[in-house]
Amino acid sequence: MDQVSLMIHIFGVQRKIHKMIPSRIKLSKKATDKLRYLKMKTGLTPNILSRIAIMLAIREEGNLSNAGVGDMEGGQELNDTTLFGEHLAVYDILINQYRLDKKIVLNTNETIVAMIEIGVHKMGHIRQTEQLCDL
Repeated sequence: MDQVSLMIHIFGVQRKIHKMIPSRIKLSKKATDKLRYLKMKTGLTPNILSRIAIMLAIREEGNLSNAGVGDMEGGQELNDTTLFGEHLAVYDILINQYRLDKKIVLNTNETIVAMIEIGVHKMGHIRQTEQLCDL
């Protein structure tokens, strides 16, 4: 993978970090279908729902072995700037710290896909946007 540097500001000081998140992330067909369903119910786009899913996976405190990443054929592919927007550097740090803390052996792309799988599973009961606040 190409090493890309990001400039971030931490406590008012500009820092250069190497981006670990791949430029393109391919989701499983199962996660793509769940995200489409959630979009119909909430009106939120798959990238916003995926960000919420990642944060739910981080909060869970479990590991990614129960992610059950399904068939990748027919899954949606998102580029990193669409998926994470202006918060790319923050997600890059959070995901990589999560990998270190949990001693995850998956690469960054596989970790992101597994985190989204876990998170969208936790959002499966959502029928309207307001219910996201209860997660």
